Amino acid sequence: MASAGAVVAFWEGGVLQFAVSGGEEKQRVRLVLPGGREERVPAARIALVVEPSGQAPGKDPEGCRMAGRRAGAVAERVAGLAAHVEVAVLWDLVADDPQPASLASLASLALGEDTGEARAGVALAFLRDALHFVRRGDDWEPRSRESVAALTHERELAARRQRERTQALDALAAVGRGAPWGPADNEEERTLLRALEEVALGESGVPEAARALALAALTATGQRFERLDEGAVHLLVRLGRFAPDENLEVRRYGLRTVFPEEVLAAAAAAAARGFDREGRLDLTGEAVLTIDAAHTREVDDGLSFMPLPGGGARLGIHIADPSAFVRPGDPVDGEALLRSTTHYLPDRKLTMLPPSLGEEAASLVPGEERPSLSFHLEMGQDGAIVEGGPVRSIVRAAARLGYDEADAVLASGEGPWAPLLRGWAEAAKHLEAARAAAGAVRLLSPEVDVRVRDGVILLERLPAESPSRRLVAEAMVQAGAAAARFCLERGVPAIYRRQAPPLAPIPEGSHPITDPVRIRQVRRLLRRAEVGIQPGLHAGLGLPAYAQATSPLRRYQDLALNRQIAAVLAGGTPAYEAPDLQRIAAGTERAELEGRRAERASESYWLLRYLEGRVGEEVEGTVVEVDPAPIVLLDETLLEERVPALAGLPLGARVRLRVERVNPRAGRLFLRL
Repeated sequence: MASAGAVVAFWEGGVLQFAVSGGEEKQRVRLVLPGGREERVPAARIALVVEPSGQAPGKDPEGCRMAGRRAGAVAERVAGLAAHVEVAVLWDLVADDPQPASLASLASLALGEDTGEARAGVALAFLRDALHFVRRGDDWEPRSRESVAALTHERELAARRQRERTQALDALAAVGRGAPWGPADNEEERTLLRALEEVALGESGVPEAARALALAALTATGQRFERLDEGAVHLLVRLGRFAPDENLEVRRYGLRTVFPEEVLAAAAAAAARGFDREGRLDLTGEAVLTIDAAHTREVDDGLSFMPLPGGGARLGIHIADPSAFVRPGDPVDGEALLRSTTHYLPDRKLTMLPPSLGEEAASLVPGEERPSLSFHLEMGQDGAIVEGGPVRSIVRAAARLGYDEADAVLASGEGPWAPLLRGWAEAAKHLEAARAAAGAVRLLSPEVDVRVRDGVILLERLPAESPSRRLVAEAMVQAGAAAARFCLERGVPAIYRRQAPPLAPIPEGSHPITDPVRIRQVRRLLRRAEVGIQPGLHAGLGLPAYAQATSPLRRYQDLALNRQIAAVLAGGTPAYEAPDLQRIAAGTERAELEGRRAERASESYWLLRYLEGRVGEEVEGTVVEVDPAPIVLLDETLLEERVPALAGLPLGARVRLRVERVNPRAGRLFLRL
């Protein structure tokens, strides 16, 4: 124990400090540090006694100042001695000695004397070196030669990384001043660029280390930003790593943008080989009409209609059958399973199948014979489906109409396709009403289709009340219901979609809901749909069982189900067992969910880019939420935005707002009255 008046060295946060001891008080040692500051520490933190005796420090300010000056003088002398210690030479002398050297002997070797100050000087030199000796309690022992070599290498690497980091940040600073980016292509630069990309793409959960690196890079360039991820994107654009309108969702979700050569070759070979006609019903004499958006190339479905003698009708829903070309496990099938679905992004389309199949050989192209899975549903005079199911067929679509064209035909009643369209429209009303009576929820909400062509942003508002869209939608629902019935009756394993009843009754009952405020409220009451191999109620559709089967060119789940049905219709066994379908459902559902997120985020970005060109102009909308903050649904873009200035307005209020500022990369739109 150091007596009162002794100068001691003690540990404070791994650093050796010097002080004058004032003796022990309440099991702690009172110390006076240089400058006169007092501290009380446990005796275990005293490393060594430098001067064993001296005047005990008084507790008055003058006594503390005098003791502090003494501690400071000792600290200066010890630092001077430490500067004369050649640590590497000393280590080389004792590194191979099997007997550990004491601090006293090390002080004698290094400085030629064994005094308290000499011991402290050696200890201080070892601390500064932090390489050759390691502390063991109050003593020091030399590291092995292997350890020193390894630590030296680590230090060299760290120094090199620091130089590279400094070089990269200096280069970024030059970019901030307008200089071109000249990558050095070293590891630290690559680490920094990876951090920028991670932050740019990470919606949440980006490691703090990556965020710190990205912030350092942005700080070096002097770039301003509202959000760190937004700043990272803009910087990556400046560095040429991202395109100005880089589709982050493609990168974020790892969407597959290019088909491997072997997949393209296999698809071309399958298309050239054609399909096997054996066992297929020839329906090429049946008038089949396809109805799609003008830019659609993957035509999955067509419709036919035949009035029956005595009333009723025969409804035909003809679904493309790519399983005639794509076999389970072949290269095309493997790629389709990885993609799971076609992604429709404003600036690009990423198809599930190569174009030679999905847009050509398997697509219901007018005038061409195509393999199909045809659902013929017989409707009675009362509008109810009395029988019907799928058959393997060959169809030849006679024509193709866009939705606007089909709506015009329905309105005028003129043209060769008027009987088919009007017959289907009338049938769809009966079928839709029957589902509504069974609890189906009908939300008629407009949509906005945003596409980018040659740098031009095109917006098309899709009306909720389009008669042709409603009849096509109803036809697809009925085909899905018929597919589910077929699988249940035949005991065929299938992927079903289920939805539990709403969280609360919906008073509108069978009436379509068109009010945007009410649509928003009802959507909160609807439970999330589920996918699985067990059938069950789909409350939203008002069906006891439902399976998606109408988009096999664009959804792998539909392709798998069509394979099941086609195999059984051909007299064979189902293509998949239940566990196989369970695995397919789990993997593809996750991919479809990510795809929908990617589509929504991409659409939101391009809608904001569109509004960038409308800054200063007025937009109209409806207040669809008031608590906790007003939210407006904009008419033209269908974007929902918070506008705190509208506080006090009632739900459903119509408002006119000015576009004040838009930051698409930050996802921010500023509107004012």
